[in-house]
Amino acid sequence: MNNNEEILDSKIDDLYMIFVINNQKYALSSKYITEIIEILPITKVPFLPEYMKGIINLRSTIIPVMDARMRFGMEPIEYSERTCIIIIENEANKIGLIVDAVNEVLTIQPKQIMESTKEKNDLKESFVNGISQINNDIQLILDCDSLVNIVGDMSNEINE
Repeated sequence: MNNNEEILDSKIDDLYMIFVINNQKYALSSKYITEIIEILPITKVPFLPEYMKGIINLRSTIIPVMDARMRFGMEPIEYSERTCIIIIENEANKIGLIVDAVNEVLTIQPKQIMESTKEKNDLKESFVNGISQINNDIQLILDCDSLVNIVGDMSNEINE
């Protein structure tokens, strides 16, 4: 990898999609986001946790969909025209994350992120990696791998 590629990679790593749930701003690293779509018809799947809304068919790809509001312990709300699904993936899994609204893309440099104090094995249910404050707004930076790996964890439970 040459110097220009390293600079480009570091700039891409600093890009975060900012979205809103219950008037709180959250940030997801753009390197995990494949697309943002409007709400599609969701097929319910029996025996899933309540926050897992079901599956969608996106261009012949079946993607599990999670309501982020419910997963974070908030009351569900009626979906609006601003509600959307953020498709995120890592090497192993893909998931759709239902959010109240998508705001913007921000550059958040590592020095602008206060690391979470959680231990990796301590809080399995915590999806927050860090916190940033830009223009007097606080963004909770989410751990995309933890969010996406819910799909793998559920598959393992169903198959046991």
